[in-house]
Amino acid sequence: QEPFWLKLLGHISGHRHIRAEAMAMQAANKDQMTPQQVQAAFQQIEKECSTFLNKIAELEQEVNEHSLVLKAFEKVEPGRRCFRMVGGVLVERTVAEIAPAVRQNQEKIKAVVKRFEEGLKKKTEERTAFINKYGLNRQGSAAAAAQAQGGDARPSGGSVLV
Repeated sequence: QEPFWLKLLGHISGHRHIRAEAMAMQAANKDQMTPQQVQAAFQQIEKECSTFLNKIAELEQEVNEHSLVLKAFEKVEPGRRCFRMVGGVLVERTVAEIAPAVRQNQEKIKAVVKRFEEGLKKKTEERTAFINKYGLNRQGSAAAAAQAQGGDARPSGGSVLV
């Protein structure tokens, strides 16, 4: 996320070269980040990854709903009337008129999901590079991996009384 001064500079000046210089200065200052700034930047990257994942899941649900509608359309005659919500207005049409539009919307949503998956991949690569650059999360990820493999780290209740 850009600092406020960079956004302000871009809005005031309107010149791309000034904005590019400011972004280059910000990138040069990233090497001199404090631990708090590193943590904040990492949390921002994590937040963006989560946002991508949530949006992808939401859109995949939409694709599944479109598939269910298209499957239901296969079982009825093309002349049967049906209703579709368009911009908050319920519109009456026939199955033959609506099915191509639903199929087209489904394909568009799939394309958006693909773009989001590419964005997630780039953001994940950025996250990995950030972790490697600043040596983050090495102890935490090792402990998490050990807990995931070994299950619960607490001893089981299998005590023997003599």
